Amino acid sequence: MNRTKLLFLLIIAGMLNSFCAMAQKDSTKVGIKFSGFVNSEIFYDTRQTVGGRETLLMLYPAAKSLDIHGADINNNGNFNQLSMMSRLTATITGPDVLNAKAIGVIEGDFTGETEAPYNVFRLRHAYIKLTWKQDELLIGNYWSPFDVPEMIPAVISLNTGAPFHSFSRNPQVRYVHNFNGLKLIAVALSQRDYASSGPLGVSSVYMRDALLPEMHLQLQYNVGALMIGAGGEYKTIKPRLITTKNIETNETLSSAALIAFARLNLSKVDIKLQASYGGNLSDHTMLGGYIESSIDTATAITTYANVNSLDIWGEVSTKAKNLNVGLFAGYYKNMGYTADIAEGGKFYGSNNNVNNIGYLYRIAPRLTYTSGALMFALELEYTAAQYGTPDTKGKFQNGYVVGNFRPLIGAFYFF
Repeated sequence: MNRTKLLFLLIIAGMLNSFCAMAQKDSTKVGIKFSGFVNSEIFYDTRQTVGGRETLLMLYPAAKSLDIHGADINNNGNFNQLSMMSRLTATITGPDVLNAKAIGVIEGDFTGETEAPYNVFRLRHAYIKLTWKQDELLIGNYWSPFDVPEMIPAVISLNTGAPFHSFSRNPQVRYVHNFNGLKLIAVALSQRDYASSGPLGVSSVYMRDALLPEMHLQLQYNVGALMIGAGGEYKTIKPRLITTKNIETNETLSSAALIAFARLNLSKVDIKLQASYGGNLSDHTMLGGYIESSIDTATAITTYANVNSLDIWGEVSTKAKNLNVGLFAGYYKNMGYTADIAEGGKFYGSNNNVNNIGYLYRIAPRLTYTSGALMFALELEYTAAQYGTPDTKGKFQNGYVVGNFRPLIGAFYFF
């Protein structure tokens, strides 16, 4: 480490020490609390897989890839051991603002902003939250409304149930109103780390060029141990500003999606069930996207149509003091295109812009042992995928199924 870096670290350490001392001196003005966990995971796959972060975030088994002798080279296992999921959260509290309790939260882990480099600190959450008696306002980077915090699966894997469950965080403005056990949530959000696909790759530029944020409205009802809810989103993207023939285009694509969920949180067991249906959901780390439905031969102006997806998942987990078991199960179905694909038309979305998966399913039992701040976990995850070739409507008539079995051992130290 050179002298400049050492001096910089010493200055930062001194500033943090002074800040904490000030917070302790007058805790009514400002305070900061650090939390998170240190994590290490060891896992083995029986097949090559599709995912992220050296497949620490495993989504589904890879399709067949044949060599010159017809052998499937993806029918080979893979081993890895990683600690990049370790997480740090800073919660900052201060005086009331506008008669509301005010907090700020900054959270990150070490999975990196993109696929490389790894072990680099990256932002997960960064938001300001104001809480009144019945209302709440959140501004910043936070879970997508499809990722209801109370409904996020308690699996050990980094995928948190994806691609059956949404895995997305977005810059947003979120308003919540509570009345008589009913909660109304209205969100306007944009895209950053989790974005739509298009001719330029995965990028937030398509929503930015459409000039409209994604809108989401959700209702939740809580009575005793039962929570039920439903919501819907509507988003618009503009995949191109100019055609391949150097002609301006203003064609956009609008997509809608629905979500419904229920949770029964009893004293000894926790049961969750959720379903979602909609178009162009690849920005949620789910399968789906959109297709080119027509291409004008003279101007190359292109119109688009959604690829619809159906996802259903459920989870049951026990709530004992030390030893607990859980089971996650999920199912995905490719529901096809909302219009025929154009001759030579492309698909943009999940699986590196290749629409070749008809359905997926996953079964993942787990066992955890907790002692104080330390937790050991064992998860056995089996995911199967049906690969095939869709017709002009995006329907899969036949194909083949491949599966991957992942035993995973994890250790967590919470603080």
